Amino acid sequence: MYNLTKIIKLKYSIRFTVLTVFILANALTAGVAISLQYYFSKSMATESAFNYYDKTATQTSAYLEALDTRAIESTKFLSSYPHILDNQWIGNATQQLFAQVMQNTPAFYAIYIGFENGDFYELVNLESSLEVRRSYNAGPTDRWVMVTVIGDEKTRLRELSYFDKDFNLRVTHVENSDYHAAKRPWYTEAKVDEVHKTDPYLFQHLKAPGQTYSTIIPGTSAVLAVDIALSSISTYLKQEEISADGEIYLYQKTGEIIASNQASRLEKSLLAVPKLVLSLKQQRFVAKHRPIKISNSIDWSPIDFTIAGKPQGYAVDIMSIVAASTGLRFEYTNGYEWPELVDMYQKNELDILQAVFLNNENEALGNLSKPFLDLPLSVITKPGEDTISHVEQLSGKTLAITRGWSIGHLIQRYYPKVEIIEVPLLKDVFDAVRDGKAYAGIDSKLILRHLAKQFFIEDVQFHGDMDFLPLNMPNSLHLLMKKEQTQLLALINLALGAITPELKSVLDEKWGISNQTSDSHKQSGIVPYAKLIEIANQKSQQGQLNIHEINGQSYFTYVKPLNNNGTHQDMFAVIVPIERVLGESLNEIKLSMLITGGCLLLMLPCSWFFASPIVNPIRRLSRQNWKIKNRQFDQISHQATNISEIEELSLSMIEMSESIQQHERAQQELLDAFIKIISQAIDDKSHYTAGHCARVPELAIELAHAASNENKGICKDFTFHSEDEVREFTIAAWLHDCGKVTTPEHIVDKGTKLEIIYNRIHEIRMRFEVLWRDAEIEFLKQAAAAPQQETQLLKQLQQTRQQLQDDFEFIAQSNVGGEFMEEAHVTRLKSLTQIKWQRNFDDRLGLSPVEEARYNMNEVSLPVTESLLADKTEHIIKRTEPVEFPAEFEIKVDVPEYLSNQGEVYNLSIGRGTLTAEDRFIINEHIISTIKMLEALPLPPELARVPRYASTHHETLKGTGYPRKLKAEDLSVPERVLVVCDIFEALTAADRPYKKAKPISVAINILHKMALDEHLDIEIFELLLTSGIYLNYARKYLPESQIDEVDISRYIRSPAPTVTANKEKETALS
Repeated sequence: MYNLTKIIKLKYSIRFTVLTVFILANALTAGVAISLQYYFSKSMATESAFNYYDKTATQTSAYLEALDTRAIESTKFLSSYPHILDNQWIGNATQQLFAQVMQNTPAFYAIYIGFENGDFYELVNLESSLEVRRSYNAGPTDRWVMVTVIGDEKTRLRELSYFDKDFNLRVTHVENSDYHAAKRPWYTEAKVDEVHKTDPYLFQHLKAPGQTYSTIIPGTSAVLAVDIALSSISTYLKQEEISADGEIYLYQKTGEIIASNQASRLEKSLLAVPKLVLSLKQQRFVAKHRPIKISNSIDWSPIDFTIAGKPQGYAVDIMSIVAASTGLRFEYTNGYEWPELVDMYQKNELDILQAVFLNNENEALGNLSKPFLDLPLSVITKPGEDTISHVEQLSGKTLAITRGWSIGHLIQRYYPKVEIIEVPLLKDVFDAVRDGKAYAGIDSKLILRHLAKQFFIEDVQFHGDMDFLPLNMPNSLHLLMKKEQTQLLALINLALGAITPELKSVLDEKWGISNQTSDSHKQSGIVPYAKLIEIANQKSQQGQLNIHEINGQSYFTYVKPLNNNGTHQDMFAVIVPIERVLGESLNEIKLSMLITGGCLLLMLPCSWFFASPIVNPIRRLSRQNWKIKNRQFDQISHQATNISEIEELSLSMIEMSESIQQHERAQQELLDAFIKIISQAIDDKSHYTAGHCARVPELAIELAHAASNENKGICKDFTFHSEDEVREFTIAAWLHDCGKVTTPEHIVDKGTKLEIIYNRIHEIRMRFEVLWRDAEIEFLKQAAAAPQQETQLLKQLQQTRQQLQDDFEFIAQSNVGGEFMEEAHVTRLKSLTQIKWQRNFDDRLGLSPVEEARYNMNEVSLPVTESLLADKTEHIIKRTEPVEFPAEFEIKVDVPEYLSNQGEVYNLSIGRGTLTAEDRFIINEHIISTIKMLEALPLPPELARVPRYASTHHETLKGTGYPRKLKAEDLSVPERVLVVCDIFEALTAADRPYKKAKPISVAINILHKMALDEHLDIEIFELLLTSGIYLNYARKYLPESQIDEVDISRYIRSPAPTVTANKEKETALS
């Protein structure tokens, strides 16, 4: 039933189904069309994106290769130009030649010549990029800037001359300079007949990163060079229309960015820096002081490093704050390893070494500023190594350190067992550990973690702060200046001390000092996506469009190698969110879905109307089905329709209803046959009650019809409204004693008090026989002993025999149970228990296991003196389990303590009838069995009252009946009819073992008394008489000897009514 209910809940109306199928079919068609549209749109968009990216990469590669080629060829051409130098200087012709070359190649930032004495001549192209024009503060009409540096070792001057496009001089600025061309990398590394290309570095005059192509002018010591500012490449990449979120990177395979279309990730604005209040002396010092040359490391991120030659880092921002607050000017020098920078400082080519630790070696080189940052040292190892917290744990192991770092000498001096290996760059420290060349690598904990994130290094283990005790290893960072620069030191210390906590917090946040989980590593000049570095080293993924998940978002990535000059492999990468590429396709799909949905909504009313030719006939069939459900078979009619399937369904429904009707009749006949067979079986079970189950229904049905036709009293509101109700009552009447199948036969057939399976009166009679013979034997013994007393003894024998005859006759009459047992008779029975007899045989032999359980099996010596009558322990049969009834049955009966009590005195003392209380309960229990059996049947609704009707025929109007102790208000007319019929049949039956059949006059008289005592309904009793049904029954089933005259007027409370049929009831019944 649960599954059926569940299935029913999933059913829908036919109109809803038709609409749903229509919508689903159209939605499926639209979905397929839209999916195909999306697929092809997506394919086209993806292919278009791939082609565009590939084209952009090819164009960029061509642009860079052309730029590189032009730079090399221009450098070679200009260096070989016959009159490039005019008396070891630059003439107007050379100036015009430089201008002509840069006009032909606008990406060239500058062309210049450096001389061995340090002099320098440069022509700057202000149109190479906006950054160049801003850097030189050029006017709107300025086209060229001529930069010359001349002088001796002590005094050098830099002259900047601004020209328009026709080389008309607008203005000239002259300032002191310490620039020495012959000491620059492009000069020192230049060769004859070969063009040298530098790595990106900071242009001295532009203060912006770029690359230089240089060569020695044949026959001279002068070097000619061509500069390309990286900003021009970035400007070119920004012109590529990828998408609003599209990112283009030109980078090396190791991840270092050369150029990008992205705004610098490092341009996070600092808070406003307040100007310091300087003394007049300090103001004059600042005004007169030349730009201060300061070192800039390559890769000590995030403290001091470069991005494509541009200084970056925490220390660089500190110097920017110092410059802003004091007015000092700083010029950075980069492109050198740390030992080279130290060497340049010692040669007075640098004024300041920034970001150094406080130790004896550094103090020997000059004065140290106030500390501006604390950086505890730490080490890295391969994963799985023991935690290292003290440098002593590295004894006997190899420790990698950046070359030229002063702490390396301290470790070697105080911990000589630690083997130090120096490497050029900090990244080389990681590589040494990962490759197994060093057990551990050392640097600042912040620096190590930052670089690992920067290069996406995960296969190393980080350790905590290192302890160097007893060595006091410094952790603070300082600026190193010459000892004679005391005024500069004081001014910088003043600026460092004035940095506010708010400004310090901004710096800490920007560079990940306070939060080492921040993304400051993305500000390090490395491509911000590990996938780009990974693809750069996997040729299989290059040159194709890939999809990758980055930070929870899907991206298209395209990476293609560009030039390969043998030392550097540059990579071109495009990374674009997929939604940007496919956004237009998705928008088209959304629009298509919206239009399709709108069309479907507009078509719904039409679909509703179009469903009517299907829905209406099916609804009519549904109403026909309702008639079948309610068994209104004669009202089923054919439903005409133009749909052949529904027409066939209508015809099949008619045939089905006829089949169901026929099947129902067959089932009813089968059920009725089973009921009659069960009743017959109950009657056949005991020949004493044979016919009861068959006679009661016939009598009850006839009396119930009479009650249905009666139009007064309790019968006024009662009628049989249908044949189903008649059948319901008939079945109940047939099954009113079906519970007797569970009643033991010896209880049903118990005709005498001592009867169990057999009549035990014969046992007692045999005891009297024994006593009879005992008396005779006693007489013979006494007569033999005293012959002279034979006459007297014979008289005593006769008296004893007579007493035995009288006592047995009394017991036999008491056993019949025909009359009420008086108290005197009970007393006489108990007195007979005093008569004894001798038992010489063991009464425990030949017993069943059940009987043995009741007997006392202890040994008893024979003979045993027994009482003539006795109530013994073995006569008691106890219950094996408690008697309980379901609460819904509402059964209210008193349950005897024992299952059975076969005591002889106990049974003979029964006041009326032959049944003990235990026997009576077993007999009455057949009603309870009837309830259990009928309530367990899955009866249809039209037979729902069968269990009730069949189980109330032993109830009374005053509540003393059983099993529910119902009262008059609880009993319906059919139930009252069954009570009267059951009793009347029992009184007149001639086959009861415990009584003789009574004439109908006696039976009617007993019924009347019971009616007066509210054992049965007096109106139904009177109806039995006035309808003549009692007489019809008697003539059919009773012998002539039982049919006598009955004056029914004696029992009618008013003059005998004339039975008239209620026409309304007759109509309802028909």
